[in-house]
Amino acid sequence: MIHAMKAPFQNSIKLFMVMLATLLLAATVMAVPRPHAIPARPELSFTPGPLRMYQSGENGRWYWYMTYVVENGTGVDQIWAPSLVMYTDKGEILNGGRKVPSAVTDEILEYVGDPLLEPQYSIIGELKQGRGNARSGLVIWPAAKTNVNELSIFVAGLSSDTIVVPHPKTGEDVVLRKTLQRDYLIPGDPTKRGDRVIDLAPGMPRRPVWIYR
Repeated sequence: MIHAMKAPFQNSIKLFMVMLATLLLAATVMAVPRPHAIPARPELSFTPGPLRMYQSGENGRWYWYMTYVVENGTGVDQIWAPSLVMYTDKGEILNGGRKVPSAVTDEILEYVGDPLLEPQYSIIGELKQGRGNARSGLVIWPAAKTNVNELSIFVAGLSSDTIVVPHPKTGEDVVLRKTLQRDYLIPGDPTKRGDRVIDLAPGMPRRPVWIYR
């Protein structure tokens, strides 16, 4: 009788421990504060353009691309070295500009037709102060999986604001950087959209949404 009850009891303990660990992890994540609405330090201004999908005539593959304008109103010249990372609902983590052939970049630049647009590899560098020195950028991500319906873009490099939090498992200090977040929703097959703009997810504010990441 004792042996018969032992297995269920052990399973209950294991389930309890899993639930406890999940709650502790959630509490740690929830404890990370959000950046203040008014920045404590001067930061760059980032105006995202539309997000679209494009099929290359060069290699037949699909790509996500977005234009943007970045402006320096901090009072001093800055270095613009952007990190634009895309997460998809298929588990992909895509770094802007990585695994994008230069021929495809040139193809999309020609397609967009903006002579002031700079690709990821050439826009990195000094960003002088003032609206007249704003720079227009193009960022491209490879769309290895095209059956995507939800995606998020995280833009880092706009702010020097950071916080230090303990890692939820190891307890070691982790530095999180103030990052701009934008979430998108794609109903249906993205490859059937043509050149239509991909809309922000319902409930996503038009104003900038900042997180620590």
